[in-house]
Amino acid sequence: MRSPLRSCLIASCIALAAPLAFAQNTIDQKQEDISYAMGGFFQSGLAQSFQTSADSISGAGIELWPRAEEDGPVTIALWDALPTQGGVKLAEGVAKGVGTLWADTFWKPVKAEANKTYFLTFTSDVPIFIIGGSLDNYKKGMAYANDYTPFAQYDYTFRTYAAPLPAQTTPVPEPATAAMMLAGLGVLAGQLRRKTRQRPSR
Repeated sequence: MRSPLRSCLIASCIALAAPLAFAQNTIDQKQEDISYAMGGFFQSGLAQSFQTSADSISGAGIELWPRAEEDGPVTIALWDALPTQGGVKLAEGVAKGVGTLWADTFWKPVKAEANKTYFLTFTSDVPIFIIGGSLDNYKKGMAYANDYTPFAQYDYTFRTYAAPLPAQTTPVPEPATAAMMLAGLGVLAGQLRRKTRQRPSR
């Protein structure tokens, strides 16, 4: 029969590991027009608006100009409104930016409202171009550049991802809290070993 102390130890380990588990990501929104190099990271305020059809957003990606002579990290952030309009950053990830490849990044699924407008912002320290189109192929959003100026007929070549939300959201513990929890688990494990050694033989 499993002792209460052992059960507590196992439950604590599961609670610590749960926030690290990520579900499979699937593409939700995408714009595939690759007409030309539309925006570069030497510009400020690069963003793309979109409307999700899923109940979560778990990542995003952009396609980069294949003639890029340099590559480097690309930061993609998810916002509920533009940063210049009081938006709140909901998630952020860093992708490896290489010409001819998609720069994709993922984060823990964020709860979203279907058909609500969200925003992706793109930043990098290297002068890479983002591919895009001017035919307004994506009707649920638009591109922004030059301090988040809207360009209604333009869209970057982007995609977003969705993943199932966890049944019960468990907050990720702060480093100090996690250290205390791990120390407590060590004490519990030590007590369990001592009780096992002290148990009289039959």
